[in-house]
Amino acid sequence: MTFHLESGSHPNKSGNYTIFLSINHQGERKRIKTSISIPIKFWDSTKERVKKTCTTARQDNEELQRLMDKARTIERELNSQDRLTMLRFLDRFQDREQTYMLLSYSQHIRETLELGKQWGTYKKYGDSINKLSDYVQSLGVKDMDFRDITPAFISGFTAYLQTLTNRRSPDTTLSPNSIAKHLKTLRAILNKAADDGLIQPYEIPRKLISVKETPPAITGLRDAELTRLINLPIKEHTDRWDARNLFLFAMYEGGIRIGDAIQLRWRNVVDTRLVYTMMKNGKNVDVILVQDALKILKLYRRPGQKAEQYIFPYLDDKAEYAKYLDYEDRQTMPPDISKKLFETINAREARIGKMLREIRALTGIPHLTFHTARHTFALRAKEANVDNTTLKNIMQHSSLNTTETYVKKLDRRNEDAAMKVMYLDKAHHNKEKKRIIKQIQKLGFSPEELIELLSND
Repeated sequence: MTFHLESGSHPNKSGNYTIFLSINHQGERKRIKTSISIPIKFWDSTKERVKKTCTTARQDNEELQRLMDKARTIERELNSQDRLTMLRFLDRFQDREQTYMLLSYSQHIRETLELGKQWGTYKKYGDSINKLSDYVQSLGVKDMDFRDITPAFISGFTAYLQTLTNRRSPDTTLSPNSIAKHLKTLRAILNKAADDGLIQPYEIPRKLISVKETPPAITGLRDAELTRLINLPIKEHTDRWDARNLFLFAMYEGGIRIGDAIQLRWRNVVDTRLVYTMMKNGKNVDVILVQDALKILKLYRRPGQKAEQYIFPYLDDKAEYAKYLDYEDRQTMPPDISKKLFETINAREARIGKMLREIRALTGIPHLTFHTARHTFALRAKEANVDNTTLKNIMQHSSLNTTETYVKKLDRRNEDAAMKVMYLDKAHHNKEKKRIIKQIQKLGFSPEELIELLSND
């Protein structure tokens, strides 16, 4: 465990900056607010001390040293007992009673995700924790001791989830996949609690998920469907028009994920190539811009545009988050700005999804989400006989297994060929046979004459 003193990112109401004690342990980071608040010009970030020119420097530095000494003493004691975890340290440092409850611990995990700017997981956990909290409160209690998380509690929580309304389809209840997602989050929280030594692994109910999930659909657009999408008359510079253009651009360029597509800037266009870093895994992508993609870019090119401006009209060039230009910059983004960017992208994704559902209704395409662009690219690649290793590299899959899963569910050519041999060719053979029989009948041969004719050399 390491400790550092640092100033806050923004001034408080009085214009001063609060000094925090920053704690890092095994990839986990927490900040504790101290009582010290000073003008930023008096903080020496290198020495982690208040400068002598500050009138309160002596007492401020004594207080900061006291906190550092306290932190190191607690860290040594817990380490010697082999009980050092972030949660135990915080309990000791802040003189909290060491009673571990499900909801309070869940909130601790969510706060850790927030500090780590893991917004996708933060949002997912938040949704599940809210539902867990509602269920616990429906039992007439504010929180649950970990020892009360029994198979009966899990069954009750599952039954409760099955009664909840599906927000996307108010006439239905939560899907089995949604219920399984919330139960998986609960399992992850319990596993983390076991890792932190708050409960024993054998105390986690073994059968946590009892609902049957439906595998996610992997469906790419066929040529006729893609043609209907491209040719659909849509008024220019409308939400539907932008959504279709973004979908097609993402498909043409290797199945770009929606979060990456929304954040593309003109600086990512280098000559005739698209160069960017994927937000999901930090992998660098360098792919040629095909002609169809270049045509879409021309629709958004305006005179006097700067390289730092976004290509597609979903993010604000003047927003605070726009100052962070690339992947490395975004890693240094303060949590509040990072959260704002995440929430903005999330809202835009929802809007694009709505537009694609409207386009689906207009075209009659049975399945059309933004991720369909990724599936469609993979389908077209296999139809062009692109090998799986090359396809993996283009789509930046983490493993060849992921690519092969895509291919297995998308490429039906082998099955089609087998069906053709079994049925289509047989039907063609029968049709040809009937045609020959009719020709023979026209020649006037009797059955006896035909047998004699066929038996001769």
